[in-house]
Amino acid sequence: MNDRSTIIEAPLARWSNRIAIFSASLIVVGVVLHRLTSFPTRVALNLFAVGAAGAGLAMLAGLIALVQIWRRGFGGAGKAAFGVLLPLLLMAWPLTFLPALINLPPINDVTTDVASPPQFVALAKARTGDANSAAYPGERFALEQQKAYPDLRTFYVDRGVEEAYGLVEEAVRKLRWRVAASEPPAGKQAKSGTLEATDLTTVLGFPDDVIVRVEGNDTSARVDVRSASRYGLADMGQNATRVRRFLAELQGRVDSSGPTAMTGRRTLRTTRTGAMVKKVKGRDQQKAESRSKRDRAQSSARRGQAQRETQR
Repeated sequence: MNDRSTIIEAPLARWSNRIAIFSASLIVVGVVLHRLTSFPTRVALNLFAVGAAGAGLAMLAGLIALVQIWRRGFGGAGKAAFGVLLPLLLMAWPLTFLPALINLPPINDVTTDVASPPQFVALAKARTGDANSAAYPGERFALEQQKAYPDLRTFYVDRGVEEAYGLVEEAVRKLRWRVAASEPPAGKQAKSGTLEATDLTTVLGFPDDVIVRVEGNDTSARVDVRSASRYGLADMGQNATRVRRFLAELQGRVDSSGPTAMTGRRTLRTTRTGAMVKKVKGRDQQKAESRSKRDRAQSSARRGQAQRETQR
């Protein structure tokens, strides 16, 4: 019977455990630094890549160690199992995006106007070097978008261009986008305005750039939106979701400030005015009835006095 103290630990079990812990720490540190500080996105992506490679290596070493333990009776089963399970936990969250990666087109730039998309100006300076180009990718993206997201269309509103731009600013503030540049349509000759902003993804904090263009006249306006990932080749539907959220928020702003609300206020004022008119008419009628009674009483008194004088 073998003594437990003399069982030799599988070498790969120890290394699998160490590599798994190191890889997980690398990924967690990268996420925290990128989400909470100005840590460069490209450096964070490199950390994630190294961490993912290390997690895969730890899993492979752990599986080999478990086979050695099963066949040769080595120790270290707990460390080997930890070296396999920790990478599986790390990959569990990214694997939830696998259906979107398979079913959605590999694009990272969507717009409500594929024929003439809004062009980045202020944010173009941030999309240099290893970032994606600020220029719209072109016809292939337009065709892929129209197949996958046919609901992304220009937003039309029966408001003047200046009022529509104000509603756009309110929607952007509500969504908490970081405004990089704002050029409202000011003056009689200005019939368009643009707003550029940056939004961060929820968990990893990757920057996505957004530009909103408002065009029109004193009575109507059209609003076009473009959302583009600054890094990465496929957004897995994130930009389309962002555009939908913005359009829904803008629609809510338009509805809350529309003719219905104005009509309601006018109706309320009309009701109050009518009540006041009725109240005044009632008072006037009471006064008139009171005066009529006094006049009849005085007339009766005069006739009685005249009759008495005649009898005398």
